[in-house]
Amino acid sequence: MNSNLRMQGLQDELMRTATELDELCEALDGHALFLRHSVHQADAQAMNGHVEGLRGTACEMREIASAIEA
Repeated sequence: MNSNLRMQGLQDELMRTATELDELCEALDGHALFLRHSVHQADAQAMNGHVEGLRGTACEMREIASAIEA
């Protein structure tokens, strides 16, 4: 039972962190849009790459959370 509570806590934390990463990605998308319309277009491309990496991490975290049997 105690193990199940810990696993449920881990699952919840993974999902919460994935959601926070999604929120961060939304904010960074806005920043990248600003950069695209400035003299920092190369930075915008780099930012987009980082955002996609974060989105992939969030997706993986959700997959791991789904695989946990609480």
